[in-house]
Amino acid sequence: MQIHRRPAQNSDYDWLLRLHHTVYRKLIIREFGYWDENEEFELFTEAWQTQQIQILLRDGQRVGMLMILEETGRLWLDEIQIDPQFQNQGIGTAVIEELIATARDRQLPVHLRVLRANRGAHRLYRRLGFRRIEEAKHHIVMELTWAAPGIAAE
Repeated sequence: MQIHRRPAQNSDYDWLLRLHHTVYRKLIIREFGYWDENEEFELFTEAWQTQQIQILLRDGQRVGMLMILEETGRLWLDEIQIDPQFQNQGIGTAVIEELIATARDRQLPVHLRVLRANRGAHRLYRRLGFRRIEEAKHHIVMELTWAAPGIAAE
């Protein structure tokens, strides 16, 4: 499956805001018990202004977004959102496997944070070799490290 990336453009703003709300509304309500439109708008706006957002494309159509932060000694999968109409088609897996290959080549661990309520993401990350390293009330931090070249640690 060919998934292409391009930097987000101003013309993506409304689509990304809708994607954020679509992807997160049910999860946020399940995790926190409410949805605060203003709070979610502020979180989205902060990411829009401060992060390197990549648009995920399949056959030229926007299917999701990605934010990867390169920090000293690790890659941080800060955000991946796949439009629900394109979920369960292997897009997220393909994108994360590409990130894993890059991290393995560079011998860098990959970290991410996921809402406890996002059970589907937990299963995906575990299947791809991530393990829990830290837990908070609403989030779990996961890590993928390398025991030897090309081998994920247990």
